Amino acid sequence: MKFIYGSVLGIMLGMSAAWAGPLHDAAKDGDVARAKQLIEQGANVAEPDESGEPPLLIASLNGHADVVTLLLERGSDIEIRNKGGLTALHAAAYGGSLEVVELLVAKGAAINDQKNFYHMSPLHAAAEEGHADIVAFLLAQKAEVEATERNGYTPLSQAGWREHWDAADLLIKAGAVCQKADLVGQRLYDECSKRK
Repeated sequence: MKFIYGSVLGIMLGMSAAWAGPLHDAAKDGDVARAKQLIEQGANVAEPDESGEPPLLIASLNGHADVVTLLLERGSDIEIRNKGGLTALHAAAYGGSLEVVELLVAKGAAINDQKNFYHMSPLHAAAEEGHADIVAFLLAQKAEVEATERNGYTPLSQAGWREHWDAADLLIKAGAVCQKADLVGQRLYDECSKRK
């Protein structure tokens, strides 16, 4: 189940490349000049591609801060969502771009947003992918360390399953509690408990 969760998220965020329009391609490639030209020609900054990904999420996932800035300046809603309800902050946290995460938070992105199909927070995304720098930043910004996603798993469990112990250790230092073995399995519980 734990790996299916990560795989589904990766597919939902990564699928957009298959059916992208010109603005989506520019967002994916980080081509700020092309994105600006397309917007000036009337491209809709909010329009999702055929898989449901708005340009802002695509640029955020791929770590293109300059395109993210342009899209926000040209009217993209910072809380725009894909089909699964994920925001640009979820995408940037999942993709591993601290620069974009910092930019989105500075512009007012909701740190503890869980209004999505998965009920996951951006901290879940960063922890699951082992982006310790983003985990540290989100914790410093008051991310909820014990947030649970739809199956009841916390960011600590997400990090532990994928053996991202540098991220897990940050969560433990911030007060995260190891989830019980009957939920996460004996191996993860034992490994997590050793780190307390």
